[in-house]
Amino acid sequence: FFCHGAARDSPPTRASPTTPCPPHASFDMATLAAFTLAPSVAAFRSRPAVSTPRSPASLRSLRAQAPADPKKINPTASAPSVTRVDTRRALLGGTMSAAMCLALTPGRADAKDGKNGVYFVSPRDGATVPTTFTVKMGVKGFEVAPASEGVQEGTGHHHIVVDGGKKFVEKGEVIPFDATHLHYGKAQKEVTVTLAPGPHTLLLQFANANHSSYGKKFASTIKVNVV
Repeated sequence: FFCHGAARDSPPTRASPTTPCPPHASFDMATLAAFTLAPSVAAFRSRPAVSTPRSPASLRSLRAQAPADPKKINPTASAPSVTRVDTRRALLGGTMSAAMCLALTPGRADAKDGKNGVYFVSPRDGATVPTTFTVKMGVKGFEVAPASEGVQEGTGHHHIVVDGGKKFVEKGEVIPFDATHLHYGKAQKEVTVTLAPGPHTLLLQFANANHSSYGKKFASTIKVNVV
């Protein structure tokens, strides 16, 4: 190392282990550190990063721990499955469903297939009933409506003919008003009937607002025994 004199322009004096620096010389530790460390720091900063080579065994271990690639397991995993709807089939199915609903819905026209008509809900044919009993009536294909609403296609009201001797009133014939022809022009579906004891025949006849009979298709007959 060198000893620096007190004078700025005086040359440095080389010192030896046995020859110490002169008293007037000073040892600049900061300057020595700067000259010594600066090249090392610059070299460290400019040195490129060197990756440590891995052994085949360590590479296999890392591959085993890595999550599996879904594309390799299932090539279609990256694309979510989308359900495709056939528009023509959907429309056809809806049309068929609507047609079935219409076919199962009773029409508002005179029945020709025997499925529409009137019927006694109660009492049943051959039933024994008291002198005053309840009669429940039903109709298929037509709607029950008050006679005051006037004649409307597909509507009407119930009539009961007691011991009339007929199985139906001819279509278009007006049902008379008397003690044996009971009119329910207020669209009643449940009524109370009072009869004398003994066997009786009840004819349920459906007719329009003018009491004009819908005929055989809308007539039903039962027998009851009043006690």
